[in-house]
Amino acid sequence: MAAAVVVEREVECKSSVADLWRVLTDTSYLNRLTGEAPRQISTIAGEDGARYNIKTKAGGFTVEWEEWPFEWVHQQRFRVFRKFKAGPVASVDTILTFAARDGGGARVGIKLELLPKIGWLAWMVRFGTRRAADALVLSVRAVDEALALRAPLPVPAKKAPDSLSGLERARKELKGKVAPAELVDRLCDFVRDARDEELARIRPYALADAWGIDRRALLTICLQAVRAGLFELRWEVICPSCRVGAEVVGSLSAVKEHAQCHLCEIAFGLDTDEALEATFAPTPSVRKIDVGQYCVGGPARTPHVLTQALLPAHGKATLAAPVEPGRYRLFIRGGEAIPLEVGSEGDSAITAHAGNGACRVRAGGSVTVESAHTDDRHVKLERVTHETQAATAREVSLVPGFRRDFSSEVLRPDLALKVSSVTLFFSDLTASTQLYADIGDAAALRLVHDHFDVVLGIVERHGGTLVKTIGDAVMAAFVDDLAAVAASLEMLHAFEKFRAEVPNGARTHLKLGVFRGPSYLVNANGVLDYFGQTVNIAARLQAQAASGELVIESTLADLAVEAGALPAASVRERYRASLKGVPQPIDVARVVAA
Repeated sequence: MAAAVVVEREVECKSSVADLWRVLTDTSYLNRLTGEAPRQISTIAGEDGARYNIKTKAGGFTVEWEEWPFEWVHQQRFRVFRKFKAGPVASVDTILTFAARDGGGARVGIKLELLPKIGWLAWMVRFGTRRAADALVLSVRAVDEALALRAPLPVPAKKAPDSLSGLERARKELKGKVAPAELVDRLCDFVRDARDEELARIRPYALADAWGIDRRALLTICLQAVRAGLFELRWEVICPSCRVGAEVVGSLSAVKEHAQCHLCEIAFGLDTDEALEATFAPTPSVRKIDVGQYCVGGPARTPHVLTQALLPAHGKATLAAPVEPGRYRLFIRGGEAIPLEVGSEGDSAITAHAGNGACRVRAGGSVTVESAHTDDRHVKLERVTHETQAATAREVSLVPGFRRDFSSEVLRPDLALKVSSVTLFFSDLTASTQLYADIGDAAALRLVHDHFDVVLGIVERHGGTLVKTIGDAVMAAFVDDLAAVAASLEMLHAFEKFRAEVPNGARTHLKLGVFRGPSYLVNANGVLDYFGQTVNIAARLQAQAASGELVIESTLADLAVEAGALPAASVRERYRASLKGVPQPIDVARVVAA
């Protein structure tokens, strides 16, 4: 075996370590920028820790390698190791380091170490390695310049759209809908101008955060853009550990009850709060984009992971503890998890074993993880709590109009997805049965339909969505329980005017109930519906209400009064209610339109 070829470079940058880390650790983007070809990626399950087999073209050769999980320390260094099966080299080790410079800016170090398979190939490998290092240097400098000027990032050989006719048709149709025209233009311009990798997986919440606009507003227009032919809607099954898509499906009806993540080597059940994320991509008629795979890992894909390291069989890996106190977790491939408390006190160096319970270490210390496994694995240190930018199925299903416009987006009839929390609203039109007897079917039916217009309009204005109507009753769902209370109170006020203006309106009124809790999202007769005890309690609270009243939990009434969503004078009575089918009594408040 020939001696290793090592090439090192150093780039002085004007940008901060944090900004450079954010961009350069997006290895899919970086690989595109340096001119690498897309990869053919397949999974493997060897004992040496590699998880993926990759084949591509490089320097005129067809090359194939086994890729290990990336190793990194947040905003300090990351490493990629590859063992080659085809091509002129036996292995490639790439390391990027990041360090702050005195007086501002950062220094990015690049180290490439390649091992030729045979000695006489060393000259060719050295030539190719220097070219690769130079391409990385140019890319780092281009990124740094863009960041320093707050300009758009450099575009890796973006192909202009073949035709803009599809885009302009979608723009025109969207402007005819309720979406703000300026937001329509911004989104359409993004589809026209953005890089392919930005468009291949559009996450509406992440894009809204980057633009500094309301998340729900952009999610709503993205859903409208599907109907207008601008976007395709996809559902990604997200691993609860690495937070990366383990599977992509085109419809909720294709979702299965369980999924697996090959990288983390775990199986998991699905719930709509964590495991299903809605993403979007332009339709081919609007813009054809390069959807090739350019990487399978990288720190940017898992920002909640602060450190990741290889863990040898029966070996050890030492990880730097975070400098910020808090709750963290050590995760070993295969599902073993060790809670980690980082604080101002405790040992500065500890050893952790799977199964020995929670560990405590001083901030800035070190944690040595010991493996009892007979194969190589990887271990990661990750934040337990972090802000998610995923538009989950729970939130998407609560967007007004989703059930109406996406009636095909329903689950399999035999599948129920858990929702950790949803606010359910029930309304009932009082004395409606007597109305049919007193004024006749036609007049009573007209009154019922007119009252739906009042109720459903207010539901949508407050961010709720219709689940179903049951006779003259309405079931709706809200993301926010305070919004549900505000909507209910507006309904009671609006209905007083409705009763005065509509023929026979004075004969009836509304009874409302709101309750928040866990539920299951199910396919009921081809539409999305909720099932479980939360549904039962919300319906029972509505039944507790008298004409012109809302009944909610007493604690929710307190929160609503404190938040200004409910005048204190509107709370007429508080009492403990025993509800049919509910084991324990519930403290409730009776609310009227003050």
